[in-house]
Amino acid sequence: MIIIGHKDGSIEKASNTRFTQQIKGYNAHTIIGGEFAVGKDDEEIAFKTLLGSCVAIMFYDKVTKVKGMNHFLLPTTKNSNEDMKYGLYSVEAMLNEMYKLGCRKENMSAKISGGADIMQLNMSAIASIGHRNVEFAKDFCKAEGFKIVSEHTRGDRGRLILLTGDFQTFIKVTEKSDTNAKILGEEKKLQREITNEPVIKEYVGGVDLFGHDKSKAEPQMEIELF
Repeated sequence: MIIIGHKDGSIEKASNTRFTQQIKGYNAHTIIGGEFAVGKDDEEIAFKTLLGSCVAIMFYDKVTKVKGMNHFLLPTTKNSNEDMKYGLYSVEAMLNEMYKLGCRKENMSAKISGGADIMQLNMSAIASIGHRNVEFAKDFCKAEGFKIVSEHTRGDRGRLILLTGDFQTFIKVTEKSDTNAKILGEEKKLQREITNEPVIKEYVGGVDLFGHDKSKAEPQMEIELF
């Protein structure tokens, strides 16, 4: 059973028989923007997503062998609506599902990918959607005490991410023109939307619901092609 968080905030429990797409010998589930997925290694279902300026935060519990991946479009908002496209709501909703499966923060680590500047707009790096998304992901993990063990972010190309068992991640930089065109179309939609979003430069933590020591580990780069 795979737990899927949808864009509208609903949570679905999906049977393994539903996932038939094959990638690198794994049955795979594709996570679209504004969604997340959580599952145990013994389910043998990989998670896949395509990222431009969006970011995926991946978590893994080494004891329960539970993994999670989200795909958020924007970091956070001052609006009160609970929308999975925002990183803060998405990551908290995903972690809640992982904790229900017995995960514990002290056994968990994180990986971050995405945040590219696909449109290569003439703006400061700090103002770009990709930069804001990456900084939110880092700030959240630091504030909530998750060790980031791998980071593959920024640049100006899209990425295909595959997350498999034992927290293995395979990353492929996009090259095909049709894939890049698809990502660029999504980036233009995001750029129009972000003009109406308040800028919140960092996640400062607030209340730590799970109360553990903060990690100061430095992330390492990871590149594996599939």
